[in-house]
Amino acid sequence: MKHTFTHQGQSYELDLTPNGTGYRVTYQGQTYEMTRQDTAPGKITFLLNGRPVALHIAADRDLRWVAVAGRTYQLKRETRSHRAHAGDTPQGLLHAPMPGQVRAVNVQVGDPVTKGQTLLLLEAMKMEIRIQAPADGTVAKITVKVGDQVEKEQTLIEIT
Repeated sequence: MKHTFTHQGQSYELDLTPNGTGYRVTYQGQTYEMTRQDTAPGKITFLLNGRPVALHIAADRDLRWVAVAGRTYQLKRETRSHRAHAGDTPQGLLHAPMPGQVRAVNVQVGDPVTKGQTLLLLEAMKMEIRIQAPADGTVAKITVKVGDQVEKEQTLIEIT
């Protein structure tokens, strides 16, 4: 999933692809492997190409403050209006409404679904969030599995 951030007037585009244990990050044509080691509210510890890194993160809407190696960076997340969100369109991509962990996936690729059917469950901030089909259709793609950590607006399921 592509993310665009602005820092001090310059745009940076990252492609983050979940891989089960973390993310594959592509930035300026270079690919990096991030393996999650630990997460806690406001802190993420991971291995970046085998090297340990700790990030402290705070967010307010589209603003992110990221502290790493004694420096703090303010990033503005650029939103993409062309993204579909759960409930925006009868069919299409369903996205995570907030960061969380996938607790259950109730469908498989090729399954027919009906409007209102719970497709998967997320846990976020000790709440259970039901991701439901916005209309009748067929599951075309599932991009997550049970136990995966997801980011806000990360694509979860595609319905056709």
